Amino acid sequence: MLDVLLRIRQDVQEKRTGPYIYIGMADVARLSTFCVGYTQCMSSLGVHEGSDVLFHDWLEILTNPQRGRAWDGRFLDECGGDHERAVRKYLDRVAEFRSLSPEVLAAIPYHGEGEHPWNELPSLRPTTPPVSTLDMLLEARQAIGDVEGRLAMLIGDIKVQRMAGLIDGYRLCLELSGTQDKEYARFEQWLHQEKELPPSQTWEQPLLRASHGAHEKAIRGLLDAAAEFVRRSRTPFPAV
Repeated sequence: MLDVLLRIRQDVQEKRTGPYIYIGMADVARLSTFCVGYTQCMSSLGVHEGSDVLFHDWLEILTNPQRGRAWDGRFLDECGGDHERAVRKYLDRVAEFRSLSPEVLAAIPYHGEGEHPWNELPSLRPTTPPVSTLDMLLEARQAIGDVEGRLAMLIGDIKVQRMAGLIDGYRLCLELSGTQDKEYARFEQWLHQEKELPPSQTWEQPLLRASHGAHEKAIRGLLDAAAEFVRRSRTPFPAV
């Protein structure tokens, strides 16, 4: 994931303004869940991040002595609400982490299983079959059930842009691992046809408008639509 973030950083440095590769316009909330989605996909593929798994622990120690608050909100506050500056600051921290010496990496506390990964290289070689984006969404839908607010377990603040970031990160990880996820592209086409989404727009704003500004309702609408699409598309035709 950090390799992807460094590629984004290079794009950010070369441009005056967005959209940027992979993340679109600078938005700390969307970038935060983009990373969550990417990491979730790596976990489903059985991929180990190597020493990169230490990044967020290092970031917490470096920038948040009091702990307990996610980087996106902290950095946005520190940058006076300027998303562009906050995104650049986060990406600079990624570059700084990647420049750490082996000795510094080895000194970062590690709370995971197995030996300390300070000398392990990250990899994107899958060891388990991929979970498609739609199956990931169906698992999320089942996990949250009908309990209001439980979406926060997946994306933090319940905002459509955060859910969109999660999906973007997950899909990019699948793509870079060599997994074709054509089913989600068909789902997007179906959304525009069946749910009458404007052809030039993604799902976030149309579903949010249809939900009268209620973000959780809009996200649940997307998850329900994914379940409906899967029921229709994966149901075999009856034998003649």
